[in-house]
Amino acid sequence: MQVPASQLLGTEGEGVAALEACRDRAIGALCAEAVGAMSELNSVTLEYAKTRKQFGVALGTFQVLQHCMVDMFIALEESVSLTQHLNLTLAAGEPHGSKLASGAKSKVGYAARFVAEQAIQLHGGMGMSDELNVGHYFKRIASINVQFGDPTFHLMRYAHANQ
Repeated sequence: MQVPASQLLGTEGEGVAALEACRDRAIGALCAEAVGAMSELNSVTLEYAKTRKQFGVALGTFQVLQHCMVDMFIALEESVSLTQHLNLTLAAGEPHGSKLASGAKSKVGYAARFVAEQAIQLHGGMGMSDELNVGHYFKRIASINVQFGDPTFHLMRYAHANQ
């Protein structure tokens, strides 16, 4: 079936570029959503570590758990910076936006999964119960990670963009 020229949504021959720009903006939005989920997971995990007692002391006093929560915080902050950089680059229409979108999707995807897994680990079995939102955020991050290509796909796409 042929579409008449009067019905085209853009200029003939430029449809792929428009779709790629749309995909990159969608990736920017997904990265921002993942950052929001990571932020909430960090907050509830920190609060839980401060209030949950084990062996008569708060979980947050154990050094190994403190290191784990610091790693979660660093993953979040790196993702915030990368997501802001991506969205500012896309808004400015800079030519390397598509490459940056793949880099951000990969890095933020891996970081979000790490934060979600650590939050579940630190909450124990309660992390996946319906009583807490930790499991919900874990599932949403898993869903974000497969939309428009998973982190591994975007890592490979980023690597090929450098060649």
